[in-house]
Amino acid sequence: MSGRKNEGYLFPNPASLFRRRLKSHFKEVAAVLRSVADDWTVFLYILIPGLLLGGRLYYGLWKEPLPDWSGQLPFTLVPVLLMLIASIGGILLLVREGDVLFVVQRQAWLQGIMLRGSLYSMASAAIKTAVCYLLLLPFLIRQFHEDSLFAVCLLFFTLAFEWVLMWSKHLIRVQTGGWRRRLLYVPFVLIPAILYVICSLIFRAHPIFLGFGAMILVAVSLLLIQVRLRLRGTFMNDVQEDLAKRTNLTSLVLSQAVDKPRRIRRKTWIFRRSRPVFRSVRTSKRMAGAMIKALVRHPGQRKLYLQFAAVSTMVLLLPIPLGIKAMVFVALEALLVYWLFLQWFNFREDAFVSLLPWPDDKSLQAGILAVRTLLLPFAVWTSAILLFTGVTLWLAIIGFIPLAAVIGWTVPQVMRLFMLNKEY
Repeated sequence: MSGRKNEGYLFPNPASLFRRRLKSHFKEVAAVLRSVADDWTVFLYILIPGLLLGGRLYYGLWKEPLPDWSGQLPFTLVPVLLMLIASIGGILLLVREGDVLFVVQRQAWLQGIMLRGSLYSMASAAIKTAVCYLLLLPFLIRQFHEDSLFAVCLLFFTLAFEWVLMWSKHLIRVQTGGWRRRLLYVPFVLIPAILYVICSLIFRAHPIFLGFGAMILVAVSLLLIQVRLRLRGTFMNDVQEDLAKRTNLTSLVLSQAVDKPRRIRRKTWIFRRSRPVFRSVRTSKRMAGAMIKALVRHPGQRKLYLQFAAVSTMVLLLPIPLGIKAMVFVALEALLVYWLFLQWFNFREDAFVSLLPWPDDKSLQAGILAVRTLLLPFAVWTSAILLFTGVTLWLAIIGFIPLAAVIGWTVPQVMRLFMLNKEY
């Protein structure tokens, strides 16, 4: 008879309810990953070669000479990187909105779920930081010639600091908001992060002090867990914070496919007075000016333009032969022109723009003019990088602006021949 008493209860204790919610959380993560690729074999095609290549590269960091650029790295970069890695962690308590009906009234159950969620979050953060630490370990041992005692003490000190930082951010977020939250971040998040870097540098020669510091921070994190379990009146904030943590991966996936809602402003930051871009009142120049304003004012397209310029800058600064760099330069210009033509076609087919009776010849002239104008800043910048890093100084000063003018005139004309008969 005693075995039948609990048959009607799906979750006889907090541990079973926590396991069910943790399993549900894993299913949510798997569903998000499955939305990226319907077939799991796609992940295998990426994961297996990635692991093999990554393992070979990691083996080379231990057995082969380190890259030349590693000799230019200061030791300060190691604790700074570890501090940034530790700041990514967060607390997931696995509480739900429906708990307000039943679980909140049973504090032992609610505390049991929170305690297990806290330990799971701390363990997950420790695994993430330890993996990242292993990637930095070859440089720490071979480049900076640190011993194993310092490596172990720095790892434990970093993990303990991460736990304290996670709990500090969590307690601030569930109890405050707005400017108070930002203000409290300074003494409880920013200053501890700076102290972590300073302590890692000061006690580099005496790693045993880092070990003692790690034990103190572990005790502080346990104390913060007790404070969290005894905290009252923050249940709805706990639910909202938990929901934000659970949907981080979903937000990351959707951010690449869905634009954020644009903030409505009375006046834009760029072209505030809405004057014509070109002085001429010809139809083609009016259309080109409207397209330039639309692209520059759009935050997503403007950000993509600047990101492409930044990546192109890093590529052109690589120490590669001038001939290869020139081919890369032309390819980058062609890629940007292709993207600008696509933006022009989208602008021309917009519901509002298509209402106006634009002639086809004027539309073609406007598209080329708009693309050339938007290409010009990028062409000037990349031409300067190409010449100043590849030829003599006086030749670069004389030639980078004419080179940009030639690129701005030639590449759109050539790209137009390939895109004229395509439908977009």
